[in-house]
Amino acid sequence: MLLVLTCVALRLTRVVRGDEPGQLIGSWSLVSRQTTLADGKVVVDPGLSAVPKGILIYDRSGHVAAQLSRPGRTVEMLASECADAEKVKGTGDTAQTILGYDAYFGTYTVDEKNGIVTHHLEAAIFPGDIGKSITRHFSLSGDTLTIKFSTTTRDGTPVTRTLVWTRLK
Repeated sequence: MLLVLTCVALRLTRVVRGDEPGQLIGSWSLVSRQTTLADGKVVVDPGLSAVPKGILIYDRSGHVAAQLSRPGRTVEMLASECADAEKVKGTGDTAQTILGYDAYFGTYTVDEKNGIVTHHLEAAIFPGDIGKSITRHFSLSGDTLTIKFSTTTRDGTPVTRTLVWTRLK
């Protein structure tokens, strides 16, 4: 029995290490989201805008939830952009462009030594993202969390995204 409890404790520690100060656990508000092309040029995301709203939540039991939204979304805007129903069958990047919204939840694991957090998506606004594991590089400085990752846009252009979050209190 002691061996089982020890294994469970080690597993929880590996996932979140929630007892150390300054860790990911908590709620975070999006400060900025920057998209940078390979040549260093910063571009505005057409779906989420230059200054989207967002919340990111990590809990002690290893669960994560994220929501990002373009400010000023309206029903009229959505109806106009979704007039072609085929567009809505795309991936998360397509969802952001069309709907101005992205959301998912699941579990997460942390590799603190290398500054990597991996989100394991259990559900997402678009079904194509469900079951994916997305890896992000992170750094913490006080109550500021910076997450950075490489990806491609809907048209296949390679970009680096940098999201800066502040801890909610």
